[in-house]
Amino acid sequence: MFYKDRKIPYIKFLPIIAISLILYKVINNTDALFDGIKYVFSLLSYLIWGFVIAYFLNPVMVFIEKKLKVRRFISICIIYFLIAVILFVCITVITPRLVENVKQLVDNMPSYIENTEVLVEKTINELKRFDKYNMEEFVEQKANKLLDKTSELFDTSINFVFKKTMDITSTLFKFFFGLLIAIYFLNDKEKLIKYIKKLLYAVFDKKTAYMLISTGSRVNFVFSRFILGKTIDSLIIGGICFLFLSIFRMPFPLLISLIVGITNMIPYVGPFIGAIPSIVITLFVSPIKAVWLAVFILILQQFDGWYLGPKIIGDQVGISPLLIITAITIGGGVYRIVGIFVAVPLFALIKMFLDEYVEKRLKAQNIEIDEIK
Repeated sequence: MFYKDRKIPYIKFLPIIAISLILYKVINNTDALFDGIKYVFSLLSYLIWGFVIAYFLNPVMVFIEKKLKVRRFISICIIYFLIAVILFVCITVITPRLVENVKQLVDNMPSYIENTEVLVEKTINELKRFDKYNMEEFVEQKANKLLDKTSELFDTSINFVFKKTMDITSTLFKFFFGLLIAIYFLNDKEKLIKYIKKLLYAVFDKKTAYMLISTGSRVNFVFSRFILGKTIDSLIIGGICFLFLSIFRMPFPLLISLIVGITNMIPYVGPFIGAIPSIVITLFVSPIKAVWLAVFILILQQFDGWYLGPKIIGDQVGISPLLIITAITIGGGVYRIVGIFVAVPLFALIKMFLDEYVEKRLKAQNIEIDEIK
């Protein structure tokens, strides 16, 4: 009788039912979900660009304000003056030389391939004199396949460059528009941070809000330390590479230095990734110079890994090579190049929180770390 008279509060279950239906639709139509996310990001792309640029410029602004004791407006003017100078140098000095390097490589590629074929044939003929096990046929087949693959790769790369020209133009437009939006982010930085904190305290209880703000502060520390430090590190490595290639008259110094500098942004394996196309490009011109370039990049990688990188970035985001490779594999698989850049500091952050949790649990159980063998 009691159960018959009891009223079930159906209204309370409506939010749960609605959320369940939404989750069911999302699981059964993931393509539409990703398309929706991409559409939202495309609408907010200029704001995202502005935020990212402001995030990179913020440490420079803070440094100028502390050292020169100037107001926010003056520090922003100084930063954008420096950006204008850098862009002017890039457009008038660096870009023409880079285009010249690429044009020279494209124009000479047929002769490079022809010379390589002659060298391969000469090597095979030399091997025939001493070959007792008919290895020359195997070497010839593999060499011909390698040359065919090189030609195909070159043609594919050229087509890829032409197809991506419009994308680069669009990206440059977003970058310049983002530079303008970044001014407002930098100018109103304190107001935005204060509003976010107020919002967190309004939505969550005091303890949860404090924990979220503290976590956000640490996330900012790790990401800014890693990304900005790695950018400075890569600029130095690219500059050293350019000086070496220019002094020893290596081919395509600016192009190779750009490849080495950009790929150096990828921790641990980046220099090796950049070394492969650089050595292949040099190999077409001079095998001896390619060997010297390989030795130089190896020394440069060791210098960066053991001294320059830790000096600039510090040990706060240091993680083991195995974890770096895992982060690169997962990040690259999920979101390609951007995923690779973001994955390493993200994994460093996860490792930091995990280490703290483990230490806290061990301390609660009165277990000393030195006791564990």
